[in-house]
Amino acid sequence: MSAPDRPAAQPPHDPIQDLAEKIYVQLCGRIYAAGGEKPQPRAVAQLCFKLAETFIAANYEFNPTAVAARAAKDKASVKIDSVQIDFGPVDKG
Repeated sequence: MSAPDRPAAQPPHDPIQDLAEKIYVQLCGRIYAAGGEKPQPRAVAQLCFKLAETFIAANYEFNPTAVAARAAKDKASVKIDSVQIDFGPVDKG
């Protein structure tokens, strides 16, 4: 018998990559459809990543909804370093 098939592990979600990809597709569509000199696709990709990083950083700085969501997530998470467990003697009787 063979082992059950497990789905392949998904890479972690990267919101910067997702946003950069959307910007890249839209920007390339506009740049390469227009006349004139065209930049290298690699340069456009670099610009898109910089724009995506800046947008996400500004989102957490200026968007009240994003700020509140991040604060709520931070409050809800447990920081293992701050947890203290007392494994002292337990009275069984």
